[in-house]
Amino acid sequence: MELTVAEALKMENLKNARLLAGEKGLARVIRCVDISETPDANEWVRKNEFLITTGYSIKDEISAQLKLLKSLAEADGAGLAVKFGRFIGDVPQELVTLADALSFPLIYLPDDLPFIDITYPLMRRIVNEQAQKLVYSEKIYKTLTKVALDTNCLENISQALGEIIGKETAIYTHRLRSSVISAICGEQQTFPVKVKKQIYGYIVVKSKEPLSEHAMVAVRHTQILAALQMVNYALSTESAWNRHRDFLEELCGGVSHDIEFLRARAHELGFLLEGIKCICIVDVDDFSQYILGRHMTEQQTEDFRRMLFYLIKEIIISSGDYMQNSLVVQQNDRVVLLAAGEKYQTFDWEKFLAKVHEQISRSFPDITVTIAISNPVQLLADLPQARRDTQHLITISRQLYGNGKDLYQKDAEIYLLLEKMNMEPVCNRMLGRLLSAKKKDEFLVTLQAYLNCQGNLSETAARLFIHRNTLRYRLSRIEELLEKDLSVPETRFMLWLVLKARQMHTD
Repeated sequence: MELTVAEALKMENLKNARLLAGEKGLARVIRCVDISETPDANEWVRKNEFLITTGYSIKDEISAQLKLLKSLAEADGAGLAVKFGRFIGDVPQELVTLADALSFPLIYLPDDLPFIDITYPLMRRIVNEQAQKLVYSEKIYKTLTKVALDTNCLENISQALGEIIGKETAIYTHRLRSSVISAICGEQQTFPVKVKKQIYGYIVVKSKEPLSEHAMVAVRHTQILAALQMVNYALSTESAWNRHRDFLEELCGGVSHDIEFLRARAHELGFLLEGIKCICIVDVDDFSQYILGRHMTEQQTEDFRRMLFYLIKEIIISSGDYMQNSLVVQQNDRVVLLAAGEKYQTFDWEKFLAKVHEQISRSFPDITVTIAISNPVQLLADLPQARRDTQHLITISRQLYGNGKDLYQKDAEIYLLLEKMNMEPVCNRMLGRLLSAKKKDEFLVTLQAYLNCQGNLSETAARLFIHRNTLRYRLSRIEELLEKDLSVPETRFMLWLVLKARQMHTD
């Protein structure tokens, strides 16, 4: 237990000392004792200092006495003990008033009390307390270090800390934001685990009250051990990320390798090359604007990418047998997944993609992602083209549907075909008069909605939030401009193709 001013006044040698003012500051901790008789003593005061003086050098200067008291309080000192009877005489009322205002203990010392009889027992108590702290600190260090070395597990280190301080504790990595930690723990105290200026995680102690000094010793040791664990994990994880990314680039980069060599490389990474293979890309929409709008630093940007990676990785792990054999890598603002196995046909892609969108929306409300899924391929030689096609599907999806949508290659073949065709002459011929109309934008939106609803008037009117009669009028004007009958299925199909082609080439 640390030595406070209140405890010091209970000691035998100070039984005749009197507290004059600053009673609210009796809990101040004494960590050093000093004697000063110099006029500039106020320039040398320190935190937790208990200063003893006769006030000889400032006996006739009340302003200097007040300045000394104020300097001690501002330095977060412990207390001021004065032999007023030697030189100052009566206790100045201004000094008493200031001490009470600052909640800083002002103590009257008997004139016949030798300073050595004050300093020696106080320093002996302080030194003994520090020695006990060192013994305790060493004991805690050995206990926590043994747990860290024996288990190499943050959860076990956290459990050991909780047993030592008698409180519920947890250690979280930097993937969890402080708001998430607060939601999990409720009322808690959070201590960052950092190396230099980079935060790797947090130690969370469920406690309303401030922790004791002994508890803080255990927390500080835990911070060091957790930092070592997290840095080591980060280095090994970074190495694993690089190996996975490099291997995926080899598979999808068209570099020719012996199949047995690739199998051996895959085996080292815990990945099997056999079976139906599929590539899925999760690409963050408008990522540059997101980080610029929030003035994110390079480290904050990297942390965000890693959080997104971990989030998707956790969804993959919980998504069934087909996803258990997969390579997942992070490439700037996208996550690339290569899955392989014989259960492709039975895997529920719709459920998987919905979960990705849901979890990202919950964790990052201002973020959307566009997701593309390749056709299944059997041969390794087909992976490079599948990778290129999937990345291109991201662009097509945004052109056609905007951000935050999914596109399967099997559903996009017609768009890939339109992209390769020169549809400009057809567009100009079929849409020329419509594009010259004053209300062209209104007509284009109406026509696109009508075609998407496959000619259903009620559904189209509901989608556009207009009356059916208004829709009929617009469609009649569109038919006049196009010189086409929209009731003919072939006409609607041809117009749908032309509008899609225009949309792709315009964007």
